Order: sequence, then C-alpha cells, then structure tokens
Amino acid sequence: MTEANALCDEIRSDNAEGDAPTGLSRRGAIRNVVAGLGLGALPAIAFGDPALRPTRGRRRQRPVVVPRFGATDPALLALINRATMGFSRAAYDEAESMGYEIWLEWQLDHENIDDSAWEAQLATYLFDTLTMTSQQIFNTYGEMDGIIVQQLVRATILRHAFSRKQLFERMVEFWTDHFNIEILDGQCRRLKTADDRDVIRANALGTFPALLSASAHSGAMLFYLDNYTNIVGHAQENYARELMELHTMGVDGGYSQNDVEEVARCFTGWNFWNQGSGQFGNFRFISGQHDNGVKTVLGNVINAGGVADGDAVVNILAYHPSTARFIAWKLCKRFIGYNPPEDMVETVKQTYLDTGGDIKSMLRVILHSTVMQYLTTPKFKRPLHLMTSVLRATGATVTQARYVQNESLSMGQAPFYWSPPDGYPDSIETWGATLLPRWDFGWSVFNSATSVTIDTVGLLNSEGGNVPGQQAAAINRILTGGALPVGEVAEIQDYYDGAPAGSALRDAFTLGASVPGYQWY
Repeated sequence: MTEANALCDEIRSDNAEGDAPTGLSRRGAIRNVVAGLGLGALPAIAFGDPALRPTRGRRRQRPVVVPRFGATDPALLALINRATMGFSRAAYDEAESMGYEIWLEWQLDHENIDDSAWEAQLATYLFDTLTMTSQQIFNTYGEMDGIIVQQLVRATILRHAFSRKQLFERMVEFWTDHFNIEILDGQCRRLKTADDRDVIRANALGTFPALLSASAHSGAMLFYLDNYTNIVGHAQENYARELMELHTMGVDGGYSQNDVEEVARCFTGWNFWNQGSGQFGNFRFISGQHDNGVKTVLGNVINAGGVADGDAVVNILAYHPSTARFIAWKLCKRFIGYNPPEDMVETVKQTYLDTGGDIKSMLRVILHSTVMQYLTTPKFKRPLHLMTSVLRATGATVTQARYVQNESLSMGQAPFYWSPPDGYPDSIETWGATLLPRWDFGWSVFNSATSVTIDTVGLLNSEGGNVPGQQAAAINRILTGGALPVGEVAEIQDYYDGAPAGSALRDAFTLGASVPGYQWY
C-alpha cells in the first residue's frame, strides 16, 4: 500500500495545476483524475480500511466505494464476470437470451461450441508451433526458442480474450497456475507448448485425476521440477514435494517428510526422451534408474512395480480427501472470493469425492445462480484479466500479436513467465500496489497502440452515448454492464465535458478502464 500511495502522491504533485486537461499532458491529466479517485488506496479498500478519497480541486471528499454489481440482473452479471475473462455486452446478451442455466451448460460443453470464426482469425497470426509435437518444434526451430515462446504466449492471451469458449479459457488459466511451469526454464521453452495443448487444454474441463496423471507424465513438468535427475540412490525430491504440496494435498494436507521421500522413490526413472530420439519430450521410463524396493505412501504399501509405482502414487493422491478439499478451496477462491465460505468449500469437496474429481460437476456447484446471486465481495483483476477485460468489452481488433505479449510483460503477468512452482498469485496483496503499468495499458490500448484498433465512436453510439451528458453512462455500460459506482461515472463525464473534442472520447474510455471500479470484478 505504501508503494501505491507514494505513486499516487507523485502523480498528484506532477499534475497539481488543477482539474482540467488544459496545460497538462492528456496522460497526466487522466492519471490525476484516477489518483483523485483513490486508486492508490486499493489494498486498503480490500481489507476494509476506511480510507477517503483525497480532495481534488472543487471536488468534495467522499468515501471510497467498493463496486457492487450494477443495474442488470445481478446473478447473470456475476456469472459473466466470474466465468469469463472479462465482461462484454455480447456475452451478457447471449447469456440473457439463452437463460442462466442453459448458458452455463453451453460453456461447460466446450467441445460443442462453434468457435470456428475465432479459430480462423487465430490462424491469420501464423502460430505454426501450436499444433506441433515437441520433436517437430525442435526440428523446425532448433535453438530459435524465442519464436516458440512468443507464439504460445501471444496465442494464449488472444484465446483468453476472444474465444467463445470462455469458461474453458478460465479453467485453462486456473490449471496453468496450478500446474505452473516457467516457460523460460531451459528445455521448457520447447516442451511447454505440448504441455499446454496435451495436458492443460486437453483436461481443463475433464477430471482432476486424468489431469494430474497427464501432468505427471509431461516432459515439461518432469524437466521443470527436476524429476529427470531422480534416480535410485540419488533421489531428487522436488517433484515429489510439489506434487503433494501444490498439486494435490496442500501444505496442510497431512503428509510427512517421509511421505515425500517415499513418493520420490516411486518416481525414480520417470524421464522424457531427448532431442535426438525422434520422440523429444515424450514420457520415458528408464527401468535401470528406478528404485525397486517396497515403498509406503500415506500408509499405503506399494510393492515393486516399476513404472506402476508412480502411477499408484498419482492414484492415491488424486482420490485423497485432502486433495479434494485443496482443489475445492482453490476453485472457490478463484470463482467466489479470497476467503470462500467454509460450507461452500465442503460442498465442493464432497462433489469432488462423489464424482471422482469431475471438474464440470464442481463448477456447476460453484457457479450456481443461488451462489452468484449473493456474491458480495468483489475480486481484484490480475493484470492479464484487466487486459482481456478491456479487449473483450470493446471488441478490439489486435493486428499485431506482439502488442499483447509486450503489455502483459509490462504489467507483470505474461503467461508462463512465473518462476516459482506455485503459479501467479491470486491475491490483492500481490497486485494491488502495481498500479502505474495498469494505467499505462489503459492509455496505450485506447490512444497510442498502433497494433490494436477499437471503434470507440461505434461503441458509444451503440449504447446511446451520442446524447449530451450520456457519454460516461454509455462507457460504463460498455465496459461493465453498468456496474461502476455513480461517483466514478460522474468523474468520467466531467472529464469528457472539459476535454478537447478530438481526444475526449478516447480519453474517457481510458479513464473508464483506469478508475477503481474497473479494477474489480
């Protein structure tokens, strides 16, 4: 919070001339308005600190308003906000036309969603590596791994923003964090593309046991967590430890250090084929490196079974009650709130146990209308979520894919760039103080990005914003469905009314994407 407030103080000092953009850079004037709305106090807002917005010229002080859902159907709006990568009027209208339950089931049945128009658009970016095996990637690009990384990162962001399979993309994001692999870590540059396609995307809405098994056999995961060095007599515990702590049972799941050591023994010899094999990245079990002794994991005796020892561990962990609870808690935290109700976590846990870890069944419980209707605590958008929210709400056209990668790097959340194995944090503490890059993105996407096109005039007219005094209200409906606090809408309108005609609309959209209310969902 100190860093954020200091940043806002600096901006206020730099732009102390007054309210109007006259005499200020347009960018500085917009920052001045946002700072005046109290964005620097976002971490305090999250924890209930009774912070006040700073006085700005003729404006009187008023309490910070944590945004609540707007005038549209609150349950449906909550569903769109939580089950997609950002509100868009098109998605809301589609769900309203179908009905809540039908739209949710349609999203869960992602394989039958017609996404051909988007797939055709994605093909124009010429991301040829997305369909290649790791061996084909190596044969084609060799050591030119920068191209491989760029294609996957850019495609991931664009898919998140523009695919019609929005709940699927949300779960791809969730599981990518859960089974985190840093793409810049050695061979992961060439192996992560296959992992993303064949592990995460192939199982994102399947069952957790199948997803866990696919991850355990992934060449990218075996390299990232060093299991390729795990051999009899020289056990490497990294994968075993993270498998239990981060992938399944959780740090308080009830396992011991001895369990970690025994799990590591079970996974000795689990490796992947090298680049000269013709099967680069595919799973390989090296029997001569395997510990053939009897192991005991969580009280379960595992007799010497070669590769089956590791499979037995996956099975034990996948169906363990601690795993059911940990996955239930993480899903509830992602879709409901930072501190989800205990009874909801228990309900989802029981659903996991009753269905064998069926992901769709758990999501039906979490995203039920009776749950979404009574959401009272908003969540803070992570940087990538903020980016996709703007792109989706405005129907932006991204002509140069490098733009989205560069902006995600600037905001600190480029896909697959997180180094520790725990994945990008889902917390206000992490993201609440990194404000300047968010403002810079808002400015860039509406004002100075030659690689992205947004028809602000067409958007405004579609929402009746061509009536004097209604521009901000229209922007509110376009960006959020009408969920911004009244005071923030008034600030946007005031700015628009006093700005030069040639830039007023773009700047008003920039301000709309930068105000405190738009940082939450």
